[in-house]
Amino acid sequence: MIRTGWYELPDGLGPFDLKRCDRVLHGGRWATIVDLYSPGSSGRGRVLHLDDGRYYLLRPGERLPCGRRAGHG
Repeated sequence: MIRTGWYELPDGLGPFDLKRCDRVLHGGRWATIVDLYSPGSSGRGRVLHLDDGRYYLLRPGERLPCGRRAGHG
């Protein structure tokens, strides 16, 4: 089962703390996160490395649909 919700980067964590293997809706298509990085020296936001080879900068305050497989129990 896939749980879906919105992930955003305010000053703290959003409803989902994005992790590797989460799926995000980007450019009208679902993609899997391969890795996450802090961008440059500012460290504000997160760079998402997607399985389609693209990189996406998610800035604080931006929202992104996210899906994650439900864990046990």
